[in-house]
Amino acid sequence: MKAVLLFAVAAGLAFAGGYGYGRYEAMPRPAPPVPSPDAPPGPVAGETIGTGPYYVEVGQLIVPMLAKGRTVAFILTQITLEAGSSDQANMLKRRLPHARSAMLETLFGLAGSGSFDGPAVDPLALSAALLRSANGSYSSPPVKAVLIDRLLRQDNSRS
Repeated sequence: MKAVLLFAVAAGLAFAGGYGYGRYEAMPRPAPPVPSPDAPPGPVAGETIGTGPYYVEVGQLIVPMLAKGRTVAFILTQITLEAGSSDQANMLKRRLPHARSAMLETLFGLAGSGSFDGPAVDPLALSAALLRSANGSYSSPPVKAVLIDRLLRQDNSRS
């Protein structure tokens, strides 16, 4: 009997809380102040303030390193592209699969040529190679810089 009474009270409190919150949300809000006509115009919603930089996230690219027919390691890269303008950034977003494909081809070529062998990788050379591949099919290059957020070599310990 006590459980039924407790359940009824809990349900009543939940209903009352929901009803009160709904009433509170439905209350009219005061209008935002209207700027005077001689005040300088402010930014419009969704408009960027100032100029650039404009970034396009490429995401993670993972490339296997092969030796004698087996995978000895994986190279994981997290890449962001810097565009010169918002129009170029929008164009890059629309054509991002092409840029990802070109950069993957470059990473596969570098992995096959032994650029990732050894204890250290030159990030500037890697960035320059990825920049050439990202700008490869454009008449005016939209990518100003390739930013490597993460570069990781994971050795494969399986025999």
